Amino acid sequence: MRLLGLALVGLAVVPLAGAASAQWDSRAPMPLARTEVAAATVGKEIAVLGGFTLDGGASRRADAYDPVRNRWRRLPDLPVGVHHSMAVGARGQLYALGGYTVKGVALPSFHVLEGRTWRRLPRMPFPRAAAGAALANGKIVVAGGVAAQGRLAKNALAFDLRTRRWSVLPGPTPREHLGVTSFAGTVYAVAGRTAGIDTNLLAFESYRPGDKRWTRLPPVPDPRGGTGAAALRGQVVSVGGEEPQGTIKEVLVYRIATRRWSQLPDLPTPRHGLGVAALGGRVFVIGGGTEPGLTVSTANESLAIPRPEGGAERGAGVERSRCEGRFLSGSACG
Repeated sequence: MRLLGLALVGLAVVPLAGAASAQWDSRAPMPLARTEVAAATVGKEIAVLGGFTLDGGASRRADAYDPVRNRWRRLPDLPVGVHHSMAVGARGQLYALGGYTVKGVALPSFHVLEGRTWRRLPRMPFPRAAAGAALANGKIVVAGGVAAQGRLAKNALAFDLRTRRWSVLPGPTPREHLGVTSFAGTVYAVAGRTAGIDTNLLAFESYRPGDKRWTRLPPVPDPRGGTGAAALRGQVVSVGGEEPQGTIKEVLVYRIATRRWSQLPDLPTPRHGLGVAALGGRVFVIGGGTEPGLTVSTANESLAIPRPEGGAERGAGVERSRCEGRFLSGSACG
């Protein structure tokens, strides 16, 4: 039974004000069906990287989606085929981090797309796959996931875009296949699992670079692994996942100001291993598997996220790229 967390933690999940009128819409499908992709918002586009293809291969493919034109364009292929990798958009540039190779080896790799070339950056101190990454206070923070020899990562990693150096940070509750996002300089780690799809967690934690530890927040009402997360308008949205009963359709939203979870309209095409990104007041959910295990899709669906009642979107605009239009990797975007 879904929303199992209600019985476990005694929370009440109610529809968010304005959610009743909100509806998911279907967008131009991703050019190549795949799952366990990485996604990031860069400028006015959403980039989707790597992933499993139907034959179990690790894809080198990278694409960018323009919601205004409802069109995709091909980006230069990744240096190596990966799945379960991470992607971050920062200052108008697209960064790709880690992931598994086709042989299941976790990588410490780190690249930035400059023009038509992926340029190698200082490698992460430790390999990471099935983790999440987000931008906070000028740092790319990598949280959760799997390190070397298949061990759950206990530490987080941070790359300072100014000094171009990595540092090791305290980590959230060890887990993989979690959602990681950021808002107003704070990183959020959403749900995840410790092993198979029967080990999904309710854990929800936050971290600001410079803190000594992660802060425990009200748990996710619905345990989920293989989920994705995005933050906008003072809210953290958790979409997708898989469990023994199948893929998860419930979409949950956490309002940062009130510290409460609510429910949004169900995802029309329930998926796990999907790319989730926010742009223009909407959440976009791209690719992923429609059934537990290796399944793929080209689905691209979006939902307008209602503005929270009772005030402005505190922190909105922090970390937002100043670039206009398509992202031009390698350009001076501030």
